[in-house]
Amino acid sequence: MLGGSQTSWQRFEYKYLISEAQAELVRAFAECHLRPDSHADRSHDNQYPVHSLYLDSADLGLYQSSVAGQKNRFKLRVRFYDDRADTPAFLEIKARKNDVIQKQRSAVSKDCVERILGSFCVVADDVGDGSPVARKAMERFCELSAKLLARPRTIVSYMREAYVDPDGGPTRVTFDRQLRCLATRSAVLSTDEPGWLELPEDWVVLEIKFTDTFPNWACQMVEAVGLTRTSAAKYVRAIDTLSSFGFGVA
Repeated sequence: MLGGSQTSWQRFEYKYLISEAQAELVRAFAECHLRPDSHADRSHDNQYPVHSLYLDSADLGLYQSSVAGQKNRFKLRVRFYDDRADTPAFLEIKARKNDVIQKQRSAVSKDCVERILGSFCVVADDVGDGSPVARKAMERFCELSAKLLARPRTIVSYMREAYVDPDGGPTRVTFDRQLRCLATRSAVLSTDEPGWLELPEDWVVLEIKFTDTFPNWACQMVEAVGLTRTSAAKYVRAIDTLSSFGFGVA
């Protein structure tokens, strides 16, 4: 199973928009300290697909909070990694408080997602492993969704190349490419639909995720490659792209 079925943690997440030439340099640094994620596809340059169905209110309040750079904000999404019916989806709340990221996540069967998003409630069998942590995450997801009357707005897909600490430490480096988005009002988790738009930028989205202290080697890498932190919210970029092509997402 790709990703844990239920987790709740705090982390820091630094983002950069970089060129492919810079990505090669960053990878060289990362490979001295990290190893490819266990889900990396060696036959596809250590990449794997990631798909996220984002929910928002009718006035796109979550989008607006990101655009405004509010210090305390969150996103609601359903993440999945393939179109298979027998693999799980993950209900996720990704919250930011200043620079600290807190993520809650719970696995569910894909055939439950449409009912959960339509009713904002869960039953005991919906929780992937039945743990209290997973149930709490799912209940909080439904609570926030109900409060906003949040509905599906877009699916964002990309290919991710990821590196992790071989000793199980918290540092994680990811490169995201081939971003595309689809306007949708449906809770069906599928990428086999017409109407996808490629996000126009040629940049690679680099994310360095860590707890407590930014790694020394990463500090050296950022300085050597000449990187500058920036905002690179995929949901915001997707909504902006869809709006520029005249797709109504609100």
